[in-house]
Amino acid sequence: MLKRNILLRIIIHCKSSISFFSYSFIKKNIMKKIVFLAIIAISVVACTQKGENTTATTDPHQFGFNYDSTAHMDQIKATFKDLENYDTASYVTKYADSAKFHDNGKLTNLAENVALQQGFIAAGIKAKVKDDYAMWSSHFNFKDGNQGDYVYTYLTATFTKGDKSVDVVMFQANLFNKDGKIVEEWLVYDPTNMASLLQ
Repeated sequence: MLKRNILLRIIIHCKSSISFFSYSFIKKNIMKKIVFLAIIAISVVACTQKGENTTATTDPHQFGFNYDSTAHMDQIKATFKDLENYDTASYVTKYADSAKFHDNGKLTNLAENVALQQGFIAAGIKAKVKDDYAMWSSHFNFKDGNQGDYVYTYLTATFTKGDKSVDVVMFQANLFNKDGKIVEEWLVYDPTNMASLLQ
């Protein structure tokens, strides 16, 4: 009988230990799953785009985008090199035949623009665009259905004749057509310093 009681107590003790172990094991498993799910939830929230980034693209007043590198920008840089090298033949290939120039508000065409360059060449005036210019490109989807590709440049050009040189700060804007040709150009600058070279 004593053996039976001892055996019965051992079995009850083992059962309670097994129950406690099973309960503890299950509890640890559930906690691991909860922690794992919490990590996944935090990761999903952290990796989701914020609302302020997506609202800008749905803004009804937004109709364009700016770029810091485009083929149009490369084309404007090439016109700077053409001017520096007196290469009017290469220069005209970047413009549409009907291109308009607004040179400080004065409307001219491509032939008149090239004639002005040839006048500088004949006078022995060299031009060099400094490398510290600021340039960017914009693409617009206008509300009337038209599109526009522009390049804007703030630059300083150094004009030299003999031992004299002057710096002229300019703002230049260029409009491109679908064929990648410049169809309109706006130049704004103070021509006062140029007068000393033309004397």
